Amino acid sequence: MKIKRYDSTPLVFRRRWAGVLWFGLLAGARGFLWAEEGALLTLDRCLEKALAQNPALVLAEDDVAVARARARAASVSLFPAVTAKADETTGRAEQGVDNPPFVQRSYGVQATQTIFSGGKLWGTQRQASLGADIARLQLDKQRLDVRHAVTEAYWRVAGLQQALRAHRDARALLQEDLEKAVRHDLSEARSARIELLSTRAQNRESEAALAEVQENLLEARQALWDALGERSATDFNVPAELPTGLVEVDEAEALRLARDHRPDTRIADRMMESARFARSVARSGAFPKIDLNGFYGRSASAFIETDPLIYKKDWNVGLSANWAFVGNSVKYSAYREKTSPRLGESSRTETDNHSLSLSLGDALGVGVANREGRRSFHEEEWRYEKTRRDADNDVRLAVRRAASARSRFEAAKAKLEEALQEFKDTRSLLQEDRAHLGDLAAARNRVAFAQAAQAQSQAQYLAAVSALNRAVGLPDQYRVRS
Repeated sequence: MKIKRYDSTPLVFRRRWAGVLWFGLLAGARGFLWAEEGALLTLDRCLEKALAQNPALVLAEDDVAVARARARAASVSLFPAVTAKADETTGRAEQGVDNPPFVQRSYGVQATQTIFSGGKLWGTQRQASLGADIARLQLDKQRLDVRHAVTEAYWRVAGLQQALRAHRDARALLQEDLEKAVRHDLSEARSARIELLSTRAQNRESEAALAEVQENLLEARQALWDALGERSATDFNVPAELPTGLVEVDEAEALRLARDHRPDTRIADRMMESARFARSVARSGAFPKIDLNGFYGRSASAFIETDPLIYKKDWNVGLSANWAFVGNSVKYSAYREKTSPRLGESSRTETDNHSLSLSLGDALGVGVANREGRRSFHEEEWRYEKTRRDADNDVRLAVRRAASARSRFEAAKAKLEEALQEFKDTRSLLQEDRAHLGDLAAARNRVAFAQAAQAQSQAQYLAAVSALNRAVGLPDQYRVRS
């Protein structure tokens, strides 16, 4: 008796196909999203991402915020420091055999202002303001550096991708040549053996070149990812074609642009101006420092059980001066006060106080600070001149390097034309039995190496143009068109 069994295979297959279909849809969606995010990265997209998330730029922006906060704090110090005050004192006083409770209250506004400090306050404020400008210019310089790092890595990746493509194509064709050489070797002819060995050697050389390009490409991709500020590396590609145009550069014009726009020279100008104010701050200790302070309000005091609390005018004003003189310090202060009587002090409602003191040898540090400030100023003068010279030299070197890269690119183009012509000639000789497959493989390798060299020299030229833009301080002053 046969038992009828239900075959569940169709149901299993339906489930499997449904799973495959669902996985395919997810993969397609991920691929679409990745394409939207930029699996094929353009240079503009890379620059946009780097300027938005590069860690160095984020830190530079934080430095700008800190410098601006310091400038605001230094500006506030030029104005009087105003404080609203209110205090209350309660307790018990001895009065015969009784201890009656009492209360003392006062409220008002206190202000303190430096009238003269030898230029220290103003110099400090100007230093802080210049520090904010310097931080902003440092951010601009960092942007130029990031743009160049991204552009250089991007074109290096593009050039190595073309070199990899050239070597891969040559490798596939060399494999075909090797298979032909193996078949020829079966004839056991002496020339066929030489042909096989030569073709195999060209294959090994192609494999080594391919491995080296793959290694360099991996490093270049990582450099680009680091310049973008990405936290985790993912696969990406860049456009296959590189711009082949050339730019004309006038050195005199490049120097003029750098002096007007390069952040380094503008930072040096601000640093020199800041050094002048720092010098005045260091010298300020040799001048008198005069401070004025005062309070105005109302106060009252009374026994709680017997007296009413009547508020009266309460004010004080004080003047203090401190002057370092020949290593000594002279201090003078004047203080005047008018207040409502305190309990037990009803006879002292208005006071006037003057004091003068001389401290020997306690202001020797003022001379030390003055000499240190002068040394720092001279050091900044030297640094200022060196920065300007270095900026001009950087521009000249960038112009020379761009011209050198252009010459290498032109030479690589000529070598590629030569290699292509040699390959055509070798192929013709092979058809006439005047050359063997090893000669053709060698010619094919020369073409691949020439193509790779042209692509990389083209990428180096584009990177040199980017370095020239950074040197003059304008990111798009020189642009290579396709």
